[in-house]
Amino acid sequence: MLAASLAATPVLEQAEDSVSAVAIPGAETFEPLLKQHDVPGVSYSELRNCEVVATSTAGLANIAQGRKVTNATLFEAASLSKPVFAWLVMDLERNGVIDLDRPFADFGFDWPRIADKERYALLTPRLVLTHRTGLPNWTGNSLNPDRADPLEFRFDPDTDHSYSGEAIQILQRFVEDMTGKSLGVLLRERLGSVMPHSSFNDNYASGTSTSRGYEKASTPNEGDRDMMPVGQVELAAASLATTAADYAAFMGLHCRGEGLPQTSYTEMLRAQTPERITDEGFPIRWGLGWSLVTIEGRKFVMHTGDNGEYRAFAGFYPDTGEGLVMLTNGKQGTALINEFLGLDGGSRGDDSQEGD
Repeated sequence: MLAASLAATPVLEQAEDSVSAVAIPGAETFEPLLKQHDVPGVSYSELRNCEVVATSTAGLANIAQGRKVTNATLFEAASLSKPVFAWLVMDLERNGVIDLDRPFADFGFDWPRIADKERYALLTPRLVLTHRTGLPNWTGNSLNPDRADPLEFRFDPDTDHSYSGEAIQILQRFVEDMTGKSLGVLLRERLGSVMPHSSFNDNYASGTSTSRGYEKASTPNEGDRDMMPVGQVELAAASLATTAADYAAFMGLHCRGEGLPQTSYTEMLRAQTPERITDEGFPIRWGLGWSLVTIEGRKFVMHTGDNGEYRAFAGFYPDTGEGLVMLTNGKQGTALINEFLGLDGGSRGDDSQEGD
């Protein structure tokens, strides 16, 4: 769980250092943590003054091959996919393609898996990006775009928090219908220069290499897997493959106010939901695609990722441009990230999101 102790970590307390003088945590820091938490590898990138200052790596991307994690190693970003998708939605919104507050049903866009058309008629892009749809996180096989299992509301839209990958997929299909372009094409066209090594499908960028996910580094043949076999089944909620440096560069856009009008970033990073207290007693609110917390009076923008064998964390302070990205390929990666950040422990670093 993210706690106020984050503000005191060495990672985030050195913002006054010049970029040229920055030294970030490296293998000597991460290798003991990898061993302790039984995680094969980690990639770490850091922002200072809204710029990516350095990336460090430790451990193995593939145990059987003895292949080390490098700056070009791809990891599953899991739910770190969602802020990237939210950025794409905001880019379309400022160009008049998407209206954040107009219901999907107004456009004749239907979602056959939802039988409750009265509630469905209330759904908007804003409710999706702030997790206020009332829909569950996942049902059925998320990698099957043609699945027909019913998708039922837990409660009326815009009455409570309901973290939902399913809702993100509705918005993705709506965006693709409105633009006539796939998610992968939109990423390449609109963020390709910022995130050149990243993709929502397994058409990985030249010069990159994949990692492999593991239950435990000590028993690599028990529960290990290749990266998500998405093929061309792109998932805005979970299928981004990225490097730590790419994702840090994406965060840098937000605090520099580049790529989108400042009004768009203000809207993305504005708390738009009531404050919730997590099971661990931690307050959190949501902007568009990002979760927002306050640490010693300062806004911290963050998201976590959990694809089982891949765990991730990304966050930054908008006021100073300090931030970090951590990508791991082990199921205990969240515990490793929490310890590194000086958190209180526990299996999750977010809003207990019923699984990312």
